[in-house]
Amino acid sequence: MSKSITLRLPQDEYEAFGAICDERGYSKTGKIREYIRNLVKEELERVIISKEGWQRVAAAINEIERGEFVSFEDLKRGFASKTLDHKEGCQKRKQITK
Repeated sequence: MSKSITLRLPQDEYEAFGAICDERGYSKTGKIREYIRNLVKEELERVIISKEGWQRVAAAINEIERGEFVSFEDLKRGFASKTLDHKEGCQKRKQITK
Protein backbone atom coordinates (compact mmCIF):
# COMPACT_ATOMS: atom_id res chain seq x y z
CA MET A 1 0.00 0.00 0.00
CA SER A 2 1.28 3.48 -0.85
CA LYS A 3 0.66 6.74 0.94
CA SER A 4 1.02 10.26 -0.41
CA ILE A 5 2.85 13.22 1.05
CA THR A 6 2.12 16.79 0.00
CA LEU A 7 5.11 19.08 0.28
CA ARG A 8 5.05 22.87 0.15
CA LEU A 9 8.29 24.75 -0.49
CA PRO A 10 9.09 28.41 -0.85
CA GLN A 11 9.29 29.36 -4.55
CA ASP A 12 13.07 29.89 -4.49
CA GLU A 13 13.74 26.47 -2.90
CA TYR A 14 11.41 24.77 -5.38
CA GLU A 15 13.11 26.45 -8.33
CA ALA A 16 16.59 25.60 -7.02
CA PHE A 17 15.60 21.97 -6.41
CA GLY A 18 14.04 21.81 -9.88
CA ALA A 19 17.15 23.29 -11.49
CA ILE A 20 19.41 20.76 -9.76
CA CYS A 21 17.17 17.85 -10.72
CA ASP A 22 16.93 19.04 -14.33
CA GLU A 23 20.69 19.60 -14.60
CA ARG A 24 21.53 16.20 -13.11
CA GLY A 25 18.68 14.33 -14.81
CA TYR A 26 17.01 13.42 -11.51
CA SER A 27 13.31 12.81 -11.05
CA LYS A 28 12.06 15.21 -8.36
CA THR A 29 9.80 12.52 -6.91
CA GLY A 30 12.57 9.93 -7.04
CA LYS A 31 15.04 12.26 -5.33
CA ILE A 32 12.58 13.10 -2.53
CA ARG A 33 11.84 9.38 -2.13
CA GLU A 34 15.61 8.73 -1.91
CA TYR A 35 16.05 11.40 0.77
CA ILE A 36 13.19 9.96 2.82
CA ARG A 37 14.50 6.39 2.42
CA ASN A 38 17.97 7.49 3.60
CA LEU A 39 16.49 9.35 6.57
CA VAL A 40 14.47 6.30 7.57
CA LYS A 41 17.50 4.00 7.32
CA GLU A 42 19.69 6.39 9.33
CA GLU A 43 17.22 7.48 12.02
CA LEU A 44 14.79 4.61 12.48
CA GLU A 45 16.93 2.70 14.97
CA ARG A 46 16.71 5.66 17.35
CA VAL A 47 12.90 5.68 17.29
CA ILE A 48 10.82 3.52 19.63
CA ILE A 49 8.51 1.35 17.56
CA SER A 50 6.52 -1.84 18.13
CA LYS A 51 7.53 -5.19 16.66
CA GLU A 52 4.62 -4.98 14.20
CA GLY A 53 5.67 -1.47 13.27
CA TRP A 54 9.22 -2.67 12.53
CA GLN A 55 7.80 -5.43 10.34
CA ARG A 56 5.70 -2.95 8.35
CA VAL A 57 8.67 -0.60 7.93
CA ALA A 58 10.95 -3.44 6.81
CA ALA A 59 8.32 -4.65 4.34
CA ALA A 60 7.88 -1.12 2.97
CA ILE A 61 11.64 -0.66 2.53
CA ASN A 62 11.82 -4.00 0.70
CA GLU A 63 8.96 -2.93 -1.59
CA ILE A 64 10.72 0.34 -2.39
CA GLU A 65 14.02 -1.43 -3.09
CA ARG A 66 12.21 -3.85 -5.44
CA GLY A 67 10.66 -0.86 -7.20
CA GLU A 68 7.14 -1.64 -6.01
CA PHE A 69 5.70 1.82 -5.67
CA VAL A 70 3.24 4.00 -7.52
CA SER A 71 4.77 6.43 -9.99
CA PHE A 72 3.68 10.04 -10.16
CA GLU A 73 2.22 9.38 -13.62
CA ASP A 74 0.07 6.55 -12.21
CA LEU A 75 -1.12 8.81 -9.40
CA LYS A 76 -2.05 11.55 -11.89
CA ARG A 77 -3.99 9.08 -14.04
CA GLY A 78 -5.84 7.77 -10.98
CA PHE A 79 -6.61 11.28 -9.79
CA ALA A 80 -7.80 12.34 -13.25
CA SER A 81 -10.22 9.41 -13.45
CA LYS A 82 -11.56 10.15 -9.95
CA THR A 83 -12.00 13.82 -10.88
CA LEU A 84 -13.85 12.82 -14.04
CA ASP A 85 -16.05 10.38 -12.08
CA HIS A 86 -16.79 13.14 -9.57
CA LYS A 87 -17.71 15.64 -12.32
CA GLU A 88 -19.97 13.10 -14.01
CA GLY A 89 -21.65 12.36 -10.68
CA CYS A 90 -22.24 16.07 -10.08
CA GLN A 91 -23.74 16.48 -13.54
CA LYS A 92 -26.10 13.54 -12.97
CA ARG A 93 -27.21 14.97 -9.61
CA LYS A 94 -27.90 18.34 -11.25
CA GLN A 95 -30.02 16.66 -13.92
CA ILE A 96 -32.02 14.77 -11.29
CA THR A 97 -32.69 17.91 -9.22
CA LYS A 98 -33.86 20.00 -12.23
